Amino acid sequence: MTGSHGACPRLRGFSMIEMAVSLVVIGLMVSGSAAYLGLFRSGNQLGTDAQLVSLSESVMLFAGMRSRLPCPDTAGDGYEALVAGACPAGTQVGWLPYLSMGLSQPSARQRAIYGVYRNPAADLAVSTAPATVQTAAVQLVPNIAFVYVTGDGTTAQGAQNCAANVVSNPAFVLLASGEDLDGDGLQVDGIHNTLPANGRCFASPTRAVDTNFDDRTLAISSNALMARLTNKLL
Repeated sequence: MTGSHGACPRLRGFSMIEMAVSLVVIGLMVSGSAAYLGLFRSGNQLGTDAQLVSLSESVMLFAGMRSRLPCPDTAGDGYEALVAGACPAGTQVGWLPYLSMGLSQPSARQRAIYGVYRNPAADLAVSTAPATVQTAAVQLVPNIAFVYVTGDGTTAQGAQNCAANVVSNPAFVLLASGEDLDGDGLQVDGIHNTLPANGRCFASPTRAVDTNFDDRTLAISSNALMARLTNKLL
């Protein structure tokens, strides 16, 4: 008597053709996900750049009203680190003083790092009088002693090297962090890892984002600051 096998389906392995088709489909899915992630990150970077531009406008508005650039916030409380009404000598880098500028203080994760040019011969945290800004603008040799921007890794600007390649000394610079891509537990990446507590070196605004770095910077030159103040566009 012949037994019945019932309705159970017969199991079998993948053929070579089926396996190849599956790998192609998986490859397309991974490729599409990577492309989406790239677009997502690009969108985030554009949004961050727009925020930095908005913050730079607020800094220049402050300069137009107070005749000086803001003193950095070194305590993280949103206020300028003033002593007896003045920015202490040597205070070049800290957080952006949101509350002193009339802005809302964001979360610690979203606060921008801020650096200001403080050459004793042209201290922009003390005065943005035309003569002072002009003195800062005509400094021909970038100086590592003041807030500075290093290269972006291209032939135009040279290597990103805080010790050996000082490209320019901006009037002020803003830094917004992205993800902790270099995996060191700090929100900022790479050369920014000592900021804001120590250091004066900032990545070039044109430095490309990569798998280990996605911080965004915006540097405003003394010439740009002068043009904005003298044209009364505030």
